[in-house]
Parts: sequence; structure tokens; C-alpha cells
Amino acid sequence: MTASAQPAADRRPQVARSNDAAVSTGASAEEPIAERRFSASRFGLSGEDAFDDGDDAADALHAPAAHITPAWDTLPSVEAPTLSLEVFPARGVPQLRRNVAAVRKLLKLGPDFVTVTYGAAGSRQEGTKELVTWIAQSGVPTYAHLTCQATSLRELDETIDELLEAGVTGILALRGDARDDGSGLVLPHATDLIARVSQRAEAAGQRIRIVGAAFPTGHPDSQDLREDAENVARKQQAGADFAITQHFFDAEDYARFLDLVAETGATLPIVPGLTPTTTVRRLERISELSGLTPPPALAAALGAAPDAQTRRDIAVQNTVELAEKLARAGAPGIQLFTMNDEPTALRVFDALSSSPAGALGQNTGREPWLLNTQGPALKAALH
Repeated sequence: MTASAQPAADRRPQVARSNDAAVSTGASAEEPIAERRFSASRFGLSGEDAFDDGDDAADALHAPAAHITPAWDTLPSVEAPTLSLEVFPARGVPQLRRNVAAVRKLLKLGPDFVTVTYGAAGSRQEGTKELVTWIAQSGVPTYAHLTCQATSLRELDETIDELLEAGVTGILALRGDARDDGSGLVLPHATDLIARVSQRAEAAGQRIRIVGAAFPTGHPDSQDLREDAENVARKQQAGADFAITQHFFDAEDYARFLDLVAETGATLPIVPGLTPTTTVRRLERISELSGLTPPPALAAALGAAPDAQTRRDIAVQNTVELAEKLARAGAPGIQLFTMNDEPTALRVFDALSSSPAGALGQNTGREPWLLNTQGPALKAALH
């Protein structure tokens, strides 16, 4: 995902924020491989038939949400920080109804925008396109993940054009990973993809935002954090409007990275991406992907928790406390990597929102995540 990188002596495990469910529970071992690369149309489903889970509120979700300001009119800022969500498409028909129900509930939280993941090594692109289209029709500002993974530049251009036609607010441009045989990346760097998306959008007369990835604790292909900061600057030069970080555990890492980016002259907002870790397994998987050591206290607390509810309590409290520290460090908002876990996302949003408990989920809008010198207003008590 970096624009330019040299091999590092202390190379970390390969990171791929394009991996849409890298730290979630994955498809079952028995699920046919064809279903793992899910597209509703491949199984005779199309349009609303594919996304109809029997919810009577479906029609309301597909009416434009009047309270939402188009994301291209504003950027994340400390004056009006954003609360956003990352969701992923279903891995197969058996998961479709459950996935749609979870995403529908997440949309009702009233996020400032939603990003939809693309899939490991370019898998499940069709499912992503369909989910992106469905969410965009609901009126929620929608950013589609896109990687450099394609069979040809022509195929990549067609994918960009299809996303633009779907009405996305923007595209989160990532390098992604090559296939196991080393093939598939038709562009070498995320900056190349950012520039290409910008060119295609301009040619189509489309007004969109472009988002890049940032790595406060270092990308495995970078020599050091300074190079990662320089890559953020290159992404801005290529056309990125703001960036979203990979998951990290320490607010000081974020603050240090902001200083390095500022030294490059880059000015784009950098939104921290956080994953509520509700299990030891998920914590270990996140740590493996990021090349970081799991926080001992968090790992111990999750390991000693007697039940799932206690583990969720721990995950919510840890995420909210980190968000508060990030607000003090100047974060322009938070992106929550939800793993389509609606109950946990609701708890975090409830704690970081100025709306009273219960107001979320009504899709009637909410006041911004308020900031002051002490951090965000945590007006909703943790349950």
C-alpha cells in the first residue's frame, strides 16, 4: 500500500487492510470455494431480491437520508469529527441474510460514512460492488475499497467505472496483496491507483473523494516510519483527500506519526481505524497482521473474562478509552472496523456520541462527536 518502499531488515508480517475479514470468523471449511467469492447475481439473485431479509424497514433505508451532508462537501476535522464504519460483504449465500441484517442495523447507527471492504487478494469483488450499490442507495455516504488486484488495467478501469456508476461517495484506494503466485497487481503502488481513480472520475465528470491508507506503526515494506509518512504525502499529491489508518494499540504511535506526516508538508486528515477486540483470537490475529505485540493487560483481561458479555464490555471500554486519547492527540474522527458486529459497534457509537442512549438506531441523525480540550464528550455510560 505504500508508494515506495525498500526491504526492511526487521520485516513485519505482510499487512493487508484490503483483507475484508482478516480478523473475523471466516467462512466454514465446508463452504464451496465458489461461494467464498460471493456475488448474488452468480446464484440467480439480483437487485432487492438479493438484499431482502424480510425487514419491513427496507423501504425506509432506501429513501435518501435528508440529515446526511454529502461527504464530498466536508472532510473529517477536529471541529466536526467523523464517526464511520467499515463493513464487509457476505462470503456466500448461506451468510447473505445474516450479513444483510447486520449491515442494515449498522447503517441505522447513522455513521458519517461507511467503507466496504474488497476482499483478500482481490476476492469477492462482485459481492463488494453489490453491497456498495445497496448502501449507496440508502443515502449513506459510501466509500468502496479498491485494490490494484486485477487481471488487466482494462479490468481495473472497468471496476472503477462500475463503482462510479454505483453512486459511491468515494473510493478507498489500496495496493492490496498479490496472489499466492505473485501475480495480479496491475499497478505497483497505491499512489498509482489513487492517480488512476482521480483520472477516471474526472473523465467521467464524477465528484468523489479518494482515501488512502496510513500506517502509524509502519508498513512491512517500509524502511522506517519516516518513509511511511512520506508515502502519505505522496498519496495526497496523487489525489487522496484523507487517509484511514491500519489498526494500532497506542495513541502515542498515532501522535508521533502525525508529527512525521506534518514534517513532510502533507495536510490531509488522518482518521484512526480501530477494531474492538472481543476475543483473544481476534486480538492475536490483529497483532499478527500488524506485526505488533498484543497489549498484555488487554490480552490478560480478555483471557480471564468469564463470558462473551464481559469480553464485549472490555472491548468497548478499551476502544472508547483509546478514542478519547486519540481525540486529545488531534484525531479528526474514528473509523470503526466493525467485523459486522452490530452490538459492539452500537455500544462504541453510544459512548462516543452526544446523543442520548437509544437515539441511535432511529436513523434520524445525531449531533457530531463533540470535542473539547479533554477529548470527546462521553455522555453515554458504558453498560
